[in-house]
Amino acid sequence: MIKAKQRIGISSPTTALPEKQFIELKACIAEANHILRTLGNPPQPNNTRQLELKLASLQDQYVEVEMSFRGKLKTVDGFLLQSGKNYITIWSRSRLRYIQYDQLISISTDGNEAAPTHEIHPIFCSEELNCALLYTFTETVSGSVMLLNRFYGIPLSIALLQHAGQKIIIQMNEPKSIKMGCLVNTTEDKIIIQPLSKHEDQLLETIALTEIEVITIAKQ
Repeated sequence: MIKAKQRIGISSPTTALPEKQFIELKACIAEANHILRTLGNPPQPNNTRQLELKLASLQDQYVEVEMSFRGKLKTVDGFLLQSGKNYITIWSRSRLRYIQYDQLISISTDGNEAAPTHEIHPIFCSEELNCALLYTFTETVSGSVMLLNRFYGIPLSIALLQHAGQKIIIQMNEPKSIKMGCLVNTTEDKIIIQPLSKHEDQLLETIALTEIEVITIAKQ
């Protein structure tokens, strides 16, 4: 008596594996891909790299940012230019504004808005830059705040250093006030400015980042 041939399920024309083995292989590949994606960004409470990369996908899109500073709600709209380790930059009303993650509640986007008419950051997709990154990666990246942030994610204190010597506007909420000054330096959690107000007696003023709602780079 001729035995009926055992049926071997093949779930893809590109493999000769039995169906069960093929499913198991796909599950292993999916798990391996998941591990590779998350190796550099472990899910730790203080790790903001995943949020930074997610926000980076909105670069140059028109967004509406809902934020809260000490219980007070506020909305800022404009083009999202950059996301850093603990901040985003928004091009709003012809000015560059820095907003810290601690203030963010939500970000919504509308793809129907016109493209921004600014030249705040360089275009990364140039052949010249690609060659420089390939042959002199360290020198090229270390010489650009934008590239440092793109590859590693930098905090607000370091990002602001590119504006040293420029006039900045600091919006605070307690007490409700606006400070204007020339950015002198930054530390890990503070910025140092030379106040422009004639009522300020001190030559330099140190302001904690936790006291700041929004930092705006004044028009030059």
